[in-house]
Amino acid sequence: MINNFPIWLVALDYFLACLMVILLINFILNLFLRESSNFVLYRFIIKIAHPIINFTNKITPSFIVKPLIPLYIAWLILMIRMYLLPLFLGYSYIGKFAFVFEKDLISEVKSIFLNIAINLNYGM
Repeated sequence: MINNFPIWLVALDYFLACLMVILLINFILNLFLRESSNFVLYRFIIKIAHPIINFTNKITPSFIVKPLIPLYIAWLILMIRMYLLPLFLGYSYIGKFAFVFEKDLISEVKSIFLNIAINLNYGM
């Protein structure tokens, strides 16, 4: 499926998808952990997410509560991925290009589980 699209557009989609996932993980971890937490994964995610949040301060409305800012930016990235990236290919690709990263991820997970099921069924 990726062969149908230019590699630069797929790479840009993958990059934006990774940013979106990092921001979503940051939001979810903010729900359960304090900012002063010493949890290693949380510290790593914060080090990656805070430059993104600081970069988008100009477009973030001031009425959004601070813990919701990563979710808002992830939503903006989702809108860019869903509506702006397919426009580089033309209006006819709006439904076809959406979520290339997620489609590839799901196909890989399905193949992993299929291989596990085959190995368990045949005892290999």
